Amino acid sequence: MSVNRAPIIQKHWCDDLSIKRASLVIAPAFTRYLRSVPSLEHADPIWTAPQDRVCVHIQRNEIIYMGLVSTEVPPLEVIELLEGVSQAITEYIGQVSELTIKENFTTIYQLLSEMVDSGKAVTTDTSVLRGLVPVPSLVNRVFENVSGIGIVPERRPDVNTSSTPWRAQGIRHTNNEFFVDVVERIDAIVGTNGAIVSYDVSGDIECKSWLSGMPDMLLSLSNPQAMDDVAFHPCVRLNKWDSEKKIAFIPPDGPFKLASFHASTENLEKALPLYVHATTSVKEMDNTIEFNVEAGQCNGRPVENVSLRVPLPAQAYNIRVQCKVGAHTVSNTRSPQVEWTIKTLKLTDRTVRLVIQYYVRPGGPAGAGTGRSSPASSSPLPMVKSSGVSAAFIGFEVPGFSASSVKVDSLKVLRESYKIYKGVRYVTKSGTFQLRF
Repeated sequence: MSVNRAPIIQKHWCDDLSIKRASLVIAPAFTRYLRSVPSLEHADPIWTAPQDRVCVHIQRNEIIYMGLVSTEVPPLEVIELLEGVSQAITEYIGQVSELTIKENFTTIYQLLSEMVDSGKAVTTDTSVLRGLVPVPSLVNRVFENVSGIGIVPERRPDVNTSSTPWRAQGIRHTNNEFFVDVVERIDAIVGTNGAIVSYDVSGDIECKSWLSGMPDMLLSLSNPQAMDDVAFHPCVRLNKWDSEKKIAFIPPDGPFKLASFHASTENLEKALPLYVHATTSVKEMDNTIEFNVEAGQCNGRPVENVSLRVPLPAQAYNIRVQCKVGAHTVSNTRSPQVEWTIKTLKLTDRTVRLVIQYYVRPGGPAGAGTGRSSPASSSPLPMVKSSGVSAAFIGFEVPGFSASSVKVDSLKVLRESYKIYKGVRYVTKSGTFQLRF
């Protein structure tokens, strides 16, 4: 589904007519439910649908992925499947939008057919799917858009049935390259007095492999004991990790996620890349919220792509924003909000400031919370010191910084004699980073 709640593709993996009929009722009901909530962030990921069905959904960029469940199943299993579908489609067609999905309709429909069989997840590994569904090319996209008929290969691609189904035999590359990206996310809630209420670091080890033959890789990490709840790609030999805390694997060809992990918080320093302080005030005519932002300790690295999103009460109007650094946008829709963006913030920079002022119409919950009317009202309500806003959401990105101190120590290639070009990058991003005030 698109963000405007319009279905784009529906796929049924079973022949039960009752389920197909139910989808005709549930899809419009789910659309009405999404329109009833202030924003998609307020929508429950698991929603009880009509006709004894359950809808599980996630949102990635402009697209909503929804799964309809008719039997008892762990919800996280469905969410993991939807996440895999999102990642597979992204790797196949690049930027995912309503337009690109329609342009690659045949390819995506084939992917959905291969990833799930009779309602059971089979695989979402793109290294396996590439052997089943050809990657779309310019020729078949043009032919499909003109004729409305997708090009089906004369011969079905070979399926690798060896002990390494994620990697085909006889792969050859002119340049042998291997790149590692350690991408970490900080999920945190910061209280009114600046104290950290909750703090969690999770990460992914993402790789891009263009190696010839059948290489055997050995990846050594510094501080591997900081990794908890590690989930590996099927190519990893777990006995090597259990005994030596080293990752031994035969990589798939192309991009893949080698491992996902949570950082142990026992000996982890809870460092925040950004320090944000908020103050609110309610005067006779105005609600005012002031934010002061400064860069934190990130080993001297600048903080990039800083964003501060402040949802305002539904009754807010006449919103005014003051800031000397960065750019801001004001949304005056049903769910008004202010978003402030800063391209780069260095440790040596001075504290930057954002001031938001707005009126609140009386009569609603937020108007009662602020305890006053608009300037045009002749009988203001009793004053109550509340701005109607209680949280702001923060985004950032710190290239070259590892919050968990997990770094690549060495990367070796075994069973192959050629030399490879290797590269390693680190980046720490914001996950769900919330400031409460």
